Amino acid sequence: MAEVLIVDDQPEACELLARLLRANGFATRCSPNGREALDAVINHTPDLILLDLHMPQMDGVSLLQVLRAYLRWNSIPVLLVTALPREGPAVQRAQTAGVQGVFIKGEYLLPDLLTRVRELTQHTKATGGAA
Repeated sequence: MAEVLIVDDQPEACELLARLLRANGFATRCSPNGREALDAVINHTPDLILLDLHMPQMDGVSLLQVLRAYLRWNSIPVLLVTALPREGPAVQRAQTAGVQGVFIKGEYLLPDLLTRVRELTQHTKATGGAA
């Protein structure tokens, strides 16, 4: 069973995504900020990360930069799930750091996100990646 780490400082958003993923056969964990997410990744590497950008303590771009700096984590697929504008500097920095997709809160459809999560976790499992 693929595991998804959801990093979002809004508990309602995290729980919505966690319920959707669990109902579709994924294990989930939630972290309210980048610092706690980094601790979670250190303890157990997830198969995929759903990442918000605007959070306290450590934002999503900073977390992404740390993950990409370490060989053991740089291949973890990361999807942004953010309320920040697609054209904004934070989203652009995250794309430069290597995210596999951007989903803007309030604009994306849950089935589209689920499809992308499935694609990336199947690829990760098939190539022996992040797990």
